[in-house]
Amino acid sequence: MMVWLLPVLLVSVAVFTAGHALLTSRDSRAAFGWIALCIILPLAGPIIYLLFGINRVRSRAQKNYLIKVSRDSLPTIADPQGTQFRPLSTVGETLTRKGLSSCNDVEILINGDALYPAMLEAIEEARSQILLASYIFDNDDTGRRFAEALQRACQRGVEVKVIIDGLGEFTSVPRIGGLLRRYNIPFQRFNPVTLLPPSLNINLRSHRKMLITDGLMAFTGGQNIGSRHTRDAPTRKHRVHDIHFRLTGKVVDELEWAFWQDWHYCTGKRQEATFRGHNINVPDADIWSRVVLDGPNKYMDRLNNLLIGVISTARSRVWLMTPYFLPTMDLIGALTAAHLRGVEVMILLPEENNLKIAHWASRNVLREVLDEDIDVRYQPGPFVHSKLLLVDDVYSLIGSANIDPRSLRLNYEIGVELFSKRINQQLSDYFAARSAISKPVTREEIAGRSLPEKIRDSISWLFSPYL
Repeated sequence: MMVWLLPVLLVSVAVFTAGHALLTSRDSRAAFGWIALCIILPLAGPIIYLLFGINRVRSRAQKNYLIKVSRDSLPTIADPQGTQFRPLSTVGETLTRKGLSSCNDVEILINGDALYPAMLEAIEEARSQILLASYIFDNDDTGRRFAEALQRACQRGVEVKVIIDGLGEFTSVPRIGGLLRRYNIPFQRFNPVTLLPPSLNINLRSHRKMLITDGLMAFTGGQNIGSRHTRDAPTRKHRVHDIHFRLTGKVVDELEWAFWQDWHYCTGKRQEATFRGHNINVPDADIWSRVVLDGPNKYMDRLNNLLIGVISTARSRVWLMTPYFLPTMDLIGALTAAHLRGVEVMILLPEENNLKIAHWASRNVLREVLDEDIDVRYQPGPFVHSKLLLVDDVYSLIGSANIDPRSLRLNYEIGVELFSKRINQQLSDYFAARSAISKPVTREEIAGRSLPEKIRDSISWLFSPYL
């Protein structure tokens, strides 16, 4: 008798959901996509929006990031004596309200062949504490070596804590969490994915990668933990080329502080004691740094604004390397403005991509960049997952973030600004070597795509806020 109410109910829910997307979404393409989905699929659309579309974490995360850190426990220096980093250093200082921390050394580690032995050695040599966070922690030969090293550390009395992203863990089945539990290794899943009750924050992931040992040495960058990052990966199809970094100095305290924020978010427990670092700022350091956190909470848009700001201050060059290139229009505007004032702008992207839809969407965006005669090149396979920004001859930005809406709006990410001519030169050499073997992307190539390809790429681009 009441069957006629069902269509009315579905339409009402679809209209309500579409209205919510219209009023709350900050991205016009995202809002349009959700409204269209709710109208076309009045039953499935609102459910999908409930799971993926609502940024319910931003307000909750501000309450749940319970660690309280006194400013005095993480002292920074706005203008280190003898340096001239402004205006480049001003952008991050304004965004974070922090000055710079000294960095004793930065070591560039290319691929897992260099990274994993260094990380495992640091774990084996740790005497008091090991803090590890990773988006992906594969349950393969490499992942099991890490789990066994962490187990040995626990057995010799080292405090061990591990954070794995709740969704990233599913890239390897069975999940590594079961092995960590059997080894009695304390670990937390960041926003764990569950069916009952259903996960309502599945779209908001921790993409950060960190290893801190004894508070004195830290590793961060873009590499996950898994055999795909090694030269002898099981299949070439899934191999990944990437870079990571080992750092020492006061910057390690900043990275450890970032880890503890995530840990207490995962556990929901307040840390009463004030965080105290193990390092001091060295006034005459050769390298200065700043950690920049980004996420859908109070840190939202920090990295996007940082990119726009430092690119806008560039005087000689902007070299950008990223696995996914789906920039905001204001970031495209900053790159274009830099090019127009005579700055050398070069963008390196992977020719082979592990996410085809992201590659197709990027092809649609490249029209905007190539029309301005900006130098864009494709790096040959295997898939290049490296993230790097070099501005002029002193500034380098490393970390976990890609140039896409997922990294810059949805994920919890971490970036490290490095101010050093020596490190910039080392990374420039790496960048130049990659660009030398890369193939230029031309306007003719993009314009010459077939009509089906253009339609495919354009449709993929519509979904770019969630790729």
